[in-house]
Amino acid sequence: MGSNFKQELINAATDKTKKVGKLVIISGMSGAGKSMVADILEKQYNYAIIDKYVTRPFRKVEIEELQRGKNIGIKPVFGQYNDGEKSEDEQEKLSSKRKQAFLKLRLPVAYVNYDNYYGFSVNEVNNYLEHGRNAVVIVNDIGVIKDLKKIFPGNCVSCYVHRAIPKSKDIFMEIAKQRGDTEESAEKRYQKAIKDFDRYTNNIGLYDYTIINTENGIQRLSQMMSDLSSKDFGKIRNEKKEKQGSAKIYVFTGNPGSGKDEALETIRVQGILHSIILPKHTTRSRNKDDGEEMICPEDKGYDIESCDIKYNNFGTTYGINTQELRDRLSDGISSSLVVSNLEALNELQRKFPEEIVNIYMQGLSKAEYMIKEKDRLEEPYVKRRIDEYEKADELYYSQWMSFNHIIIDNGDLTDLKIQIDTIQRYYEGEEELSIGKFKSYMDKANKYIGRFAREYVKE
Repeated sequence: MGSNFKQELINAATDKTKKVGKLVIISGMSGAGKSMVADILEKQYNYAIIDKYVTRPFRKVEIEELQRGKNIGIKPVFGQYNDGEKSEDEQEKLSSKRKQAFLKLRLPVAYVNYDNYYGFSVNEVNNYLEHGRNAVVIVNDIGVIKDLKKIFPGNCVSCYVHRAIPKSKDIFMEIAKQRGDTEESAEKRYQKAIKDFDRYTNNIGLYDYTIINTENGIQRLSQMMSDLSSKDFGKIRNEKKEKQGSAKIYVFTGNPGSGKDEALETIRVQGILHSIILPKHTTRSRNKDDGEEMICPEDKGYDIESCDIKYNNFGTTYGINTQELRDRLSDGISSSLVVSNLEALNELQRKFPEEIVNIYMQGLSKAEYMIKEKDRLEEPYVKRRIDEYEKADELYYSQWMSFNHIIIDNGDLTDLKIQIDTIQRYYEGEEELSIGKFKSYMDKANKYIGRFAREYVKE
């Protein structure tokens, strides 16, 4: 694709005299609900689904849907593919023939997936957008997503759809079977989901939104697509860009067991160059597994009365000293903390509208947790845990567009570190750090850490 062609598309997308449509890119693991999201956008909000040319055989269900007149988002380079009734030699010949036909199309946006070719016309996308029609395309290829965001910078967002954590194989397989998959198809979905998840882990900053699709039915998804369609896509990108290059406050919240404590552990492991933990004051006694994220009554520096944001959780009061945050920001020091209370989250956002980076952490969903604990569902602890899952779900669905990033925790600290590291480096920008600046930064950061260095109580 030539540079002049690219520039024409960019000019068309940024021409303020025209009513330009929006482009939504949908990605996600196998079985996550990508097609369901695209269907909602098409049927309820009049988005055009961009068809992809494919060289892979059509699945039986896809052929049935085509026969019913349904738009399935893919099309052949010639004829209709129904290889299931053909011999392996015939299938191989047809596959080679289709690939040659595909290459002759000279599509400007194309990729390879599992030895099959996929591609579509950017002109088709642009024709819709130029005439004010919104469009949606399903793509998992990272390079293609980057290309589309470069070509349509002012009116394109990328969304990752998440349903189940793939590395919890037993639970993943159980959910796949509940959806009607055979043992064989569930295994294929699982193997593909692992690879798709790794793409997300390594490119989390590329996605503008993550759609958590863990509940049955389309009511939640329909509301989320309504929220998305009402947004100014240009502002979405600008808001993130404007936050780059200065100290930040990384606020982690999420559902039960989603890895919030492990996130703080990962931040400690990373070292203090990227952020330091802001401890919360709490009226409860110290637990054995508490780290520097808690200041309890027996600890150095405890002063809950100095906290201007307070909230209660299960009879315990927690406090955040926002002056400490302001001091750090003025010294160019980023902070990280866990906050799972909605009122406290909103208050932090009000006080620090430009500095807050809201991060939601998703571990096992309620459905996955209930599968895991299926023999203990009547136990009080499990019931309370389910209630906590439901509260976390409500928080996410009511605030989902305010979260800058979604971290999916699969129990692997390496994957968790990659996601956190990618997010923090995105906001730090590309500024070089000289030895002099590094030493100055370290002196300031250690000053803040020293304020609350733990003095262990002798037993």
